[in-house]
Amino acid sequence: MIWLALVVSVLLWWLMTGLALMSVHQPPASRQMIFSLSSVLTLLALLGVEANAAAATPLATVTGFAMALLIWAWLELSYLMGYITGPVKRPAFLAMGFSERFTRALGTTIYHELMVVGVVGLVCVLGAGLPNPTIQNTLAVLWLMRWSTKLNLFLGVKHFNSQWLPDNMRYITTYLKAGKNSWFTVFSTILAASCTYLLFFMGQLATDPAAALSLFLIAWLAGLAVLEHVFLMMPMGETALWRWAEVNLRKSS
Repeated sequence: MIWLALVVSVLLWWLMTGLALMSVHQPPASRQMIFSLSSVLTLLALLGVEANAAAATPLATVTGFAMALLIWAWLELSYLMGYITGPVKRPAFLAMGFSERFTRALGTTIYHELMVVGVVGLVCVLGAGLPNPTIQNTLAVLWLMRWSTKLNLFLGVKHFNSQWLPDNMRYITTYLKAGKNSWFTVFSTILAASCTYLLFFMGQLATDPAAALSLFLIAWLAGLAVLEHVFLMMPMGETALWRWAEVNLRKSS
């Protein structure tokens, strides 16, 4: 199960990241069409949460993992396309202190953060008490690792590729610190790696194939999130992974 989980998680992570990168750089009309389609698919995924959580089979586990990634992709698109952000839509001032910069940085995304909490909470309620928790666990890992990434970007990282952001969201880079890793970067990466190890350990202990597959999928996803933290700590040429998306990006611009 561990190697099946590796193939599924890496393939979906790579593919959906590239598709999201392409989508947010499309012209406004195309972005609206893409977001509308993703909204319909996400609604269908949310309607299927309870049925998926009730099915404790390997197929349902993989399907639930894909459903969670689809829901998460929609949440990310809603922010990066500028539809749901926050009340602050201006760059940071140079003379801004730490607390003011943090408050205003939170203001660039607070509406979206509340929506994420609402969607993740809804999924947890729909799947509560059912034998297949893959969707809610996947979303929980993505949510926690996203917050870790955001805090790292705010406190300071060595490397950040701002070119992946669409033009309408470039103002958020003024709230980020790039050029030097903060203490939190190393701490959060080590903590995330430790949690990832525990997930793999729990997967090895699981006796039910579906439960083991679910844990391994989430463990590999957490491992990929740790890899993304490493990308922030040092340039590693990660853009090569999505060069196909950048080619299409240039064609659409």
